[in-house]
Amino acid sequence: MYYSYHPYYVNAQHYPLWMAVNQPSPAPPPKQIAMPTNNNPFPPVNTKRLKISAKSMHSIMQQAQLLTDKIGASEQFSHDLMDAAQLSNKTEVDRLITSIGITIKFETKFTPSGIEVRFYEIACCGLTVNLDW
Repeated sequence: MYYSYHPYYVNAQHYPLWMAVNQPSPAPPPKQIAMPTNNNPFPPVNTKRLKISAKSMHSIMQQAQLLTDKIGASEQFSHDLMDAAQLSNKTEVDRLITSIGITIKFETKFTPSGIEVRFYEIACCGLTVNLDW
């Protein structure tokens, strides 16, 4: 004789009516399977401002290179800049940086281990140069 280890009801169609009544009804299939494309929370892509920022970065990078070239080429300038920064003389640090011909806006921060110079254009972009000593 064949023994079934499922004691009474093997197939779901054989369950008694009272069990089928207590089960939740299946959800209807979704009407739209693909994700809608009009629910994007972001504004439409406009690259005009991005292009302006990229073009402005050229002049910012030239100013940063002017600073790094001067630091790399002049022992006296490097000494004066580092000495003023270690003494927390922000006015002298800014004056030294301006004296090499930096024409755009910049901010300086310094610690005992280095200096950070952030060059920026107000409306678009910026570049931060971190130099350790």
